[in-house]
Amino acid sequence: MNIPFWTAGRTIDLAALGRQDVTVEIIGETLAKLNRFGGRTPEPWSVAAHSVLVEHLCPPDLRPWAVLDDGHEAFIGDMITPAGDLLSQYAPASSPDAVGRAITSAKGAIDRVIGSAWGVAVRSMSEQLRRADNIAVIAEAWMFLGIRPEPLNHAETDLLDSAMTILRDLPRGGDWRAARDLWISRVDFYAKLGRLSPPRATDPSGMVLAG
Repeated sequence: MNIPFWTAGRTIDLAALGRQDVTVEIIGETLAKLNRFGGRTPEPWSVAAHSVLVEHLCPPDLRPWAVLDDGHEAFIGDMITPAGDLLSQYAPASSPDAVGRAITSAKGAIDRVIGSAWGVAVRSMSEQLRRADNIAVIAEAWMFLGIRPEPLNHAETDLLDSAMTILRDLPRGGDWRAARDLWISRVDFYAKLGRLSPPRATDPSGMVLAG
């Protein structure tokens, strides 16, 4: 099935993404322009900055993939949990979890394309990465939305303290370029270590964003 996806300069097939569609420039700039929490924070807070936060909260072996864990959102957007829950209410009664399964499968398919193109194992199901992502969400909700966390265990509390400290130094607000540049700098760091082999844009059409 061909799924045309308009971008500036060309149209890509969302159902058949290639290496040239998942470059550093495309993913980094898109994630920097995507807002977390459906844009409901007092100031813009990007998926790119969130990804760097999760990366810092992960153990070293997971960090290269942690930078990319939300890379699929550069193509399908940031599907907030409440939206997924609402869509699930409209799923057929015979298959109430169909929407959730479809979203998970789509994310997984794009993750595998990115992992293959970037030369890194997909680690999205890692328990440690999921814990880091959850703590990042709790910290973001507390800092940006004023939602105080439920009681956590000792290890989670320590991780939350780290997240709150890191959050204060990450780019926020309207300067999406700072978030993009930070995200790309983390990619470059792991590339220099030989832990990622990210494709780079080789022509102008590879430097513009899916929109």
